[in-house]
Amino acid sequence: MNFFVKSGSLSRQRHIIGWLLLVPMLLAFMVNYLLPFVIAFIRSFYHGMGNTFVGMENYIELLQNHTFLLAIRNLLILWAFVLPLNLCIAFLLALLCHRIHGGRSSALFFLPAVLPAVCVVEIVSQLFGTSQIDGLFSLLPADWSTGQVAGMVFGCLVLWKGLGYSLLILIVALGSIPEEYLEAAALEGASYWRIVFSIRLPLTAPSLGICAILAVYNSFRCFREALLLGGAHPTESLYSLQHFLQNNFSNMNFARLEAASVFLIVIPLLLLVFFSAFWKLPVWKRKEGGRS
Repeated sequence: MNFFVKSGSLSRQRHIIGWLLLVPMLLAFMVNYLLPFVIAFIRSFYHGMGNTFVGMENYIELLQNHTFLLAIRNLLILWAFVLPLNLCIAFLLALLCHRIHGGRSSALFFLPAVLPAVCVVEIVSQLFGTSQIDGLFSLLPADWSTGQVAGMVFGCLVLWKGLGYSLLILIVALGSIPEEYLEAAALEGASYWRIVFSIRLPLTAPSLGICAILAVYNSFRCFREALLLGGAHPTESLYSLQHFLQNNFSNMNFARLEAASVFLIVIPLLLLVFFSAFWKLPVWKRKEGGRS
């Protein structure tokens, strides 16, 4: 009995110590992130920097703004292009690396993520050329950075930079699958790809959800590359939410800037909730079914 009392007391002490250690991080998060967001959210219902309450007028004007809608359209197109390719290519490469090298060669795919934005853009420029220099591959026209092709190149760049994160996560997920499951399936006569689709893929589904969230997050981190490729006022296919925010900040249109900032935070947050619910729901159902 004394053992359980001491064990419970020790567990409570560790729990309290854990929360105390989190206090500095929580305070920093509240001061640096949560408080500015709350202020921006409240100010988005006022006219400019004044005290005139206008309700949803700033949001209505924002949703009628051509450049904002263009940025949203480009963002959705980027996600539709990057997300499925990121998950599929990363999963296939993880299978290959895990089977051949045990995952050690995956660090090579992480290299673009740690390279400076200038280096990445310079590599793209050397490969495909610009209006000033000829590239190694003459697949694109010389003025590709001012046309619709720029959006495709930027999508490939975002995919390239985010692939390493997904690959590392999936290699770890594949390595955590118990070998007994795979050996039992092989003894039953299951082929390699049958094992992949029936065992490996379902067991790595939560990791695929994390990869999808990171791919969405990474699409917001590649603004420097888009800025270097097309400048502050790029072609329509390169125009992003970050361009919209930067230009409105330069023009001191703070009401529109605050409303757009709220959208910029709320949209990824809703996607995070959606992906979390989507990937956890099947697991929850299986557990409930097992209990019943």
